[in-house]
Amino acid sequence: MMATFEANRSSLIRGIRAFFRLEVGLSRGRVSANEEDAGGDELTAGQMPGDFPAHRAYVGKPDEWDLVAARQVTLLLAAGLRDNHLLADVGCGSLRAGRMLIPYLRPEHYFGVEPNGWLVEEGIEHELGRDLVRIKRPTFRFVDDFSLSAFGVNFDFALAHSVFSHTNPDLALNGFRGIAEALAPEGKLFATFKEGSANPEGSGWLYPEMVPYTWERMSGLIEESGLVARRLDWMQPRQSWFVAAYPNAEGEIIDLSNRLRRPL
Repeated sequence: MMATFEANRSSLIRGIRAFFRLEVGLSRGRVSANEEDAGGDELTAGQMPGDFPAHRAYVGKPDEWDLVAARQVTLLLAAGLRDNHLLADVGCGSLRAGRMLIPYLRPEHYFGVEPNGWLVEEGIEHELGRDLVRIKRPTFRFVDDFSLSAFGVNFDFALAHSVFSHTNPDLALNGFRGIAEALAPEGKLFATFKEGSANPEGSGWLYPEMVPYTWERMSGLIEESGLVARRLDWMQPRQSWFVAAYPNAEGEIIDLSNRLRRPL
């Protein structure tokens, strides 16, 4: 048990260091050779500002934690999310959006998928609280294969924020297929991707770096999974939003694409 804890802790430290160097850009300047080669598990003040807990920093820019969560939840509410809907939070992490969605939804209506179980535990311990877990009874699966159908329900909404921005084409297609299998007939997936001019040729998961796609390539993968998609003009400074659904609900997502506009 202790060996597993230490391994997870070391992995967390390495992940946070990498995230700050490669994605966050907290105006730290050039990384010195000594810092690059530094060993050990301790983070310096420059690497891990004291105001930002590790479970927040691991999943994104820690100084935008609350804002990014609010943007996700606001989008879902504007798109029609009600408390009786069944929602899958794909890559729920340390419950950045979950800490707002779980209290809003009825008991047993929030389902989180996350390969790193310790992140969810940290989110419960420091962001949500055990009492809300007892009252709302969210369900979690700690897997990395996008197998939402294992929950045994059909989802009205699925959220995948900053997930497909880190997946190469093989894993992205696997993810879309796994989500499609668990969507209700008129269910919708709201997700982001990193838009770029080049198309990736790699395989699997890439983090903390992002995997850029043209919209044509991304929408092609979505269609290959049996879904159709439309882009959304919603708040996300470094990624782009889209909504996907089965072809029978294409009219609804076209309406959402035309109607939803970033308020800020």
